[in-house]
Amino acid sequence: MSAATVYLSRLIGVVALVIAAGMLLDKATTLAAVDHLGSDRSSLLLVGMVRAAVGAGVVLIHNVWTRGFWPLVVTLTGWAMLVRGVMNLFLPTEVMAALLQAAHFREFYYLYALIPLLLGGYLALRGFSAPMPSLSAAERSGQG
Repeated sequence: MSAATVYLSRLIGVVALVIAAGMLLDKATTLAAVDHLGSDRSSLLLVGMVRAAVGAGVVLIHNVWTRGFWPLVVTLTGWAMLVRGVMNLFLPTEVMAALLQAAHFREFYYLYALIPLLLGGYLALRGFSAPMPSLSAAERSGQG
């Protein structure tokens, strides 16, 4: 497997597991933060900038669609972050709040917490159980 797939799997996996743990351990604070994001444009812009930057970084480094399920999950995660970031940047706060309500986040909270738990578990397991491929000269110099 490529070094980019292994590294990004480890990174995304660990971050997703930390997010899931935070959601499972502190539901009240997570719900308050989500409610705040839905009503505060400046917070939504900041989150959108971070999401778009991280998503674009993953997409630019790892836009792999044909090498199996594992690389596809990494690529789709990057695209999902990029799309959500762009939505946060350009959709009005009212639209984002309506989307959140339509998703029934409060009612299905633990189902939504299961998403980063499963994604993080899968990517971390695959990333940390894979041997780390050595970087080629082109990848080390930024050409690959």
